[in-house]
Amino acid sequence: MTKKFKGILVSPQTGIKDVLEIINQAPHNNLPSGIALIVDDSNSLLGIVTDGDIRRALLENHNLSETVDVIMNKSPLTIHESDFTDKTNTLSIHPDKLKTIDHNILIVNDNNQVVDIINKSQLVQKNTPSIAVIGLGYVGLTLAVSLAEVGFTVTGVDSNEEIVKKLNQGTPHIHEIGLDSLLKFHVGKNLKIQTTSSESNSDVYILCVQTPIDDNNEPILDYLNSATEYVANNLSKNNLVIIRSTVPIGTTRNNIIPILENSSGLDSNSDFYVASAPERTLAGKALKEIRELPQIIAGFNSTSSQLANGIFNKLTPTIINVDSLEEAELIKLMDNTFRDMIFAYSNQIALLADNYGIDTSKLIQAANEGYPRNNIPQPSPGVGGICLKKDPHILISSSKNTGYIPKLTELARLVNESMSDHIIKKIERFSKSQNKDVSKLKIFVVGFAFKGNPETSDTRQSSTLDVTNKLSKISNNVFGYDPVVTETQIDSFNVKSTSIEEGFKNADCVLIMNNHDSYSKWDVYSLLSKTNQPCMFFDGWSLFGRKMIEKIEYVDYQTI
Repeated sequence: MTKKFKGILVSPQTGIKDVLEIINQAPHNNLPSGIALIVDDSNSLLGIVTDGDIRRALLENHNLSETVDVIMNKSPLTIHESDFTDKTNTLSIHPDKLKTIDHNILIVNDNNQVVDIINKSQLVQKNTPSIAVIGLGYVGLTLAVSLAEVGFTVTGVDSNEEIVKKLNQGTPHIHEIGLDSLLKFHVGKNLKIQTTSSESNSDVYILCVQTPIDDNNEPILDYLNSATEYVANNLSKNNLVIIRSTVPIGTTRNNIIPILENSSGLDSNSDFYVASAPERTLAGKALKEIRELPQIIAGFNSTSSQLANGIFNKLTPTIINVDSLEEAELIKLMDNTFRDMIFAYSNQIALLADNYGIDTSKLIQAANEGYPRNNIPQPSPGVGGICLKKDPHILISSSKNTGYIPKLTELARLVNESMSDHIIKKIERFSKSQNKDVSKLKIFVVGFAFKGNPETSDTRQSSTLDVTNKLSKISNNVFGYDPVVTETQIDSFNVKSTSIEEGFKNADCVLIMNNHDSYSKWDVYSLLSKTNQPCMFFDGWSLFGRKMIEKIEYVDYQTI
C-alpha cells in the first residue's frame, strides 16, 4: 500500500459520519476525491465506499452512526498491477463492462493492497488497442480506414512498396465509394501505412491477405503464411490475431496457429489470442457494409471471442458469435458458394431457353412476379469476381479433404464457367451469318470490372476477361471501355482502350458485359447508328431490352 492513500484508509468499523468527513477532506490533502478504502489490519482491501454510496444509504434510512461495513461495496472493480502495466492486458475488460463502471478502478498488488486509483476515462484510453491490418487490398484497406474512422490507432501493412507509397500520399490504388476522402483524412494521423520491412508493436493483428487458387483450383496459402510469419515475428504476450482472409476450413487452427506459436515461441493456450472474423462485404459498398452487416466471430477460446467482439462492436451493431473457428470459416465459403449456385441455375435456364429462342430475362420476370416462393435472379454473362469464382473451389477442396465431393458446387462452377464459350459461339454464329471472318470483325467490349453496380474497379476474375482472353486468340481487333477501370489496365488485357463513341464507330459486335448505371444515360440509338450494318448487339444484362433495340432493323439483338 503506497503512503499516498493513507489518508483515505478506514477500518470496517469506522462510523459512516467519520468516513464522510474523511472523503470531504481528501481533495484538500491531494488524495482521490469521493472515495474511501476499507481495509483490514494489513491494509488489504475489503471494499470501498463513495460519497454517492453514503447519500444512497441515507435515502434508504441508514443513519450516520452505523459502521461503514454495512454500506460498503465489497466487490469493487480491481486490476492487478502486473496486468495494468502491461500494454495489452487491459484489453481483457470488455466494453460492455466498462459501461457499468461509475468512476474509479483500483490497481492492487499480490496482497490485495491498493497501489493506484484511476478513473474510467483513463482506463478507456488505455483499453483502446492499437491495430495492425496486414494486407491492403480491397478487404484490408477498407477495413483499415473504417477502424481509423471509429477512433482506433491503425497501422496498415503491405509488402508492395509502390502501394504503400501511394497510400501515404493519400491516393488509394483501388476504387471504392468514399475511400478517397477517408484515406486522406486519416493517413498521417491515426492511420499509418508501412511495409513488412518495418516492425510493429500493435496490440491486435488482422490478416487480410489474398488466398488465390492455382491452375488446379487448389488454394494457395503462400501469401497468408508469409503474413502470418510477419505477425509471429512481432507478436507479444496478450496480443490478439484475427483472421479475415477467406481460407479453407481448418486453416486457422491447423496452419496459422502453429506458425504463430513456432515463430514467436508463445503458446496460444496462454500467451496470445486468436479469432476468425471473415469479411463479407460487397465490393463497391464495402465501407457502408462494414458498418452495417452482422459480423461473424469465432474465437480459439472464449477470451479470444470477447476481445474480437470488443473490436468489431465499434464498427457494426450486430455480432454473431459461432462456436468454432471452423464454423466461421465455413460460413464465409457458404455465402459465396450459395450465390454462385443460384446464379448457375439462372444461367442454366438461359442456356436452355436460348435453344428455344425464348428471352430468359422476360421469362424469369414473369415467373417471379407475384409469386413469393420464387426469387430467381437474372442470368449474366458469367459469374465473375474473385470471391464467387474462387471460394466455391476452396469449399470443394476443403470438402474433398474429408472424402466428400460436393457435386452441386462443382456443377454450378462448370455452368458459370461455360458462359464465356456461349458468348463466343454467338459471335461466331453472327460472323458466319454475315459471311465474315471473325478475325476481321471489330468487336467493342464494354465493362471490364467484374460488376458495374455497385461500381468497382476490381477486374480480378472478371467474366469479361474470360471472353476477351478467348477473343484475343481469334482476333486482334478487340476494343474496350469501362467507366471506372483505367485505360492503361484495359490495354494490359490485350484490348485496345477507347471511348464509347469511338468504340461504337464501325463496330460489328458490341458486347455489354457489366451493369454500370452510366449505360442507362446513353443515347443508344445514336450510338448504334455509328456501327457497321448489320451489327450484333449483345446486351449481357438485359439493360436495354429486346423490344427497344429490335426496332433498329440492322441490329441483331442478343442476350444471355
